[in-house]
Amino acid sequence: MATLTLSPEMTDDTVLSFIRNRLAAGERVQITATEPFMTPQEVAESIGASRAFVMQKLKSGALTSTRRGTRHRISESEVDRFRAALVSDHWAAVTPDVEDELFGNE
Repeated sequence: MATLTLSPEMTDDTVLSFIRNRLAAGERVQITATEPFMTPQEVAESIGASRAFVMQKLKSGALTSTRRGTRHRISESEVDRFRAALVSDHWAAVTPDVEDELFGNE
């Protein structure tokens, strides 16, 4: 079985040529899409936090993962969602202080 991993840089001609050649050789062609996954360490590095912080968020359910054996794997879309929630929570926490500083609201 031959495998072709697609990347955004690939041309349509490359992909179609691969498929045609496999079909001409009498092989079946199966196309699947998978989402990239990250380890807790990779997530921590991408959001500027510690691995312990990420593990705590996984344990609390604030960040979700799938398991591969005993290992957590977090989808990139989940990391994006979690990062946006962190930024939103941060801004909600600091906005009153910033408004006080700028406008003198006391």
